Parts: sequence; structure tokens; C-alpha cells
Amino acid sequence: MLALGLLAGLLALAPIEAVPAPRIVAVADVHGAAEAFASLLRRAALIDAQQRWIGGNAILVQTGDVTDRGPGVRAVLDLLMALEPQASAAGGRVQVLLGNHEVLNLLGETRDVSAEILESFADAQSGARIAQALETAGRIKRIPDKAAWVAAHPPGLLEYRDAFAPSGRYGKWLRSKPVLVEIGGTVFMHAGISPVLRAGSLDDVIRRVRRDLADWDAGVRWMEDRKLVAKSSSFQHTLTVASGEMSRLSADLAAEGQPSTNDMRGLRMLQSVADVGNSSLLAADGPLWFRGYATWTDDEGEAQMAALLKKYNVMRFVTGHTPQPAGRITTRFGGSLFLIDTGMLDSHYFPGGRPAALEITGDRAVPIYPE
Repeated sequence: MLALGLLAGLLALAPIEAVPAPRIVAVADVHGAAEAFASLLRRAALIDAQQRWIGGNAILVQTGDVTDRGPGVRAVLDLLMALEPQASAAGGRVQVLLGNHEVLNLLGETRDVSAEILESFADAQSGARIAQALETAGRIKRIPDKAAWVAAHPPGLLEYRDAFAPSGRYGKWLRSKPVLVEIGGTVFMHAGISPVLRAGSLDDVIRRVRRDLADWDAGVRWMEDRKLVAKSSSFQHTLTVASGEMSRLSADLAAEGQPSTNDMRGLRMLQSVADVGNSSLLAADGPLWFRGYATWTDDEGEAQMAALLKKYNVMRFVTGHTPQPAGRITTRFGGSLFLIDTGMLDSHYFPGGRPAALEITGDRAVPIYPE
């Protein structure tokens, strides 16, 4: 008994080794630069030459905007989706966040989807799908210029829209992703939290974006079910029809005097579509579009960032969205903010840009560049 008591005492006095902080590698706007992205992950020792996870318990955070512009959007999405379970099995993590370009695609807005991207989604059945979509759209509303309609729906566009729909391969996966994540005192997100929004907790920001996106999806589905729009309808056409129908229904209800439950539900559905520009998904000061972190002066930013850190009880923010000069990660406000969009895509879009990542281990944050 004495020996056991002595052993217990020695164990109690033995120092407890602190669990080392996980290694975090954050990468911002990829925009379809598949080769540069994979090369950067190899440089960071997260994947091998076969693009398999070798990062162990490291955490990869992608802060949004992997879609649009560059030709390798599909390859980047497929790589991230493949790495998720591999990292988890190794004790690590791949955390993908929503950027404004992902959300645009989820809304059906394809203005920045390049011809090269669409080509990667087209297949031998694209022509037949275009013909069928034209016929379906024509039953909803007469199409005076069918040639113009076909030109506006090139091969690959319908397939791309389907892939980003609520039940599509990429749409379903992306809708499960948050707009931000806090890890070890660092908030990672695409753009930023504007002080003028008076947002609640970080979870409140996440929930607001998810609710607004779910409301949009429900409203568009309601319109499709009533043959107001077709699945092939453009984002702008859907907005126009929603606004027109909302005005018509409001006028009818005003004349009738006593709206039914179905009438009120219809108004709510139409409003969730027509007013999407004011939602957290598209608002200029929303968490997907706010550029204040990059445009604040040093004086105004010091106070604003200090208030944000205190409100959310964190030590720093890491964001992308605004390409930084000379393709270098920018540190602001005493190391409380890192701007990591370095214009990874080629110089056609971002002159002087290059791939970069931010590696965080505990209190230490260092950039990773190809060289």
C-alpha cells in the first residue's frame, strides 16, 4: 500500500505535457487554379504526388471562392471532396468555407463561369438537354428568339446548374458548409463581419447565411412547381418574375381584402427570391462581400478590429476576398488580421498574383509561397 501511495504521489507531481496546437494551413481564393492549388498543398506537405492526404492531424482551411473564372473548378472541388474523409481518417481536417462566388453559383448566377469551365461539364448528351430545356421553357413562356436562347445556354451550362442545385453533387456538398469557422482563437472566413451589421454570435452569422440560402431554394422551388420559371431560367430572369408576381399577388390581395394562408405563403416565397439582394448572401456589407478589412485606414481599423476581437473573444481574423498587392499575404492591426487572397489564378485576372497559404501553429503565423 505504501508503494502504491508513493507511486500515486509521484504521478501527481509529474508535469503534464501540453497537447500541441494543431497545424493549420489556410488557403484563400483558388478560382479554378487546380494545378497551382495542388502544388501549394504539396509544398505545405498536406498531399503527396498522387494528391492523397499526408498531413496527419493538420487542418486545411479553404476560405471560399474555389469556383468561377479558372478552368479547373471541377478538379479543385473533386480534390477537396476527396481529401475530406482522408484527412478525417488520419486525425486531421479539411474545412471548406463558402465564398461569394460559391453562393453566386448556388443561386444560379453564372456570370463569372468561363467557357473553359463549362466545357469541363459538357458531354455527349448536352445537345439533347439544351433542346429539351428549350421546349420546357417555351411551354412556360413564349420564346421569340430561340437562337438567342440557345446561344445563352451553351453546352455545359445546364449540367453546371444541375451540379450546383440543392440535390446536385457540388450544390448539396457546398450547402453543408459554413460561412466561417473559429479554430483555436482564429476566425477564418471569406470576407468579414461588418460592424454596421450588429451581428450576434459567430454561430448567428452562420445560421443567417444558411437560412437565407434555404429560403432562396424554397422560393425558387415554389416558383418552379407553379410553372412560373423553368430550371433553366437565369438568375436575373428568376428575380424579374418573382418581383412581377409579388406585385401582382399583392394587388390581388389588396382588392380581395382577406388573404388566405396560401396567399400569404406565396408572398413569403416570392419575397425570399425577389429580395435576395438585401440578404446576407448578396448584401455589400454581408459576410461574403464586406471589404472593410482591406480598405479601412490604419487608424479606423485599429479600433474596429479591437472591438471585433473583444466581442468574439478571439485573437485574429484570417480572410480572403480582396487580392493583395504583389501576391503577398498582408498582416494588419498588430497581427490581428491576415489578408490571404494573393491572386492565385493567372495574371490575366490578377496581375502579379501567385499561390500562397498561411500556416498557423499556436501563436506563430507564417506565409507559405511556392519558392
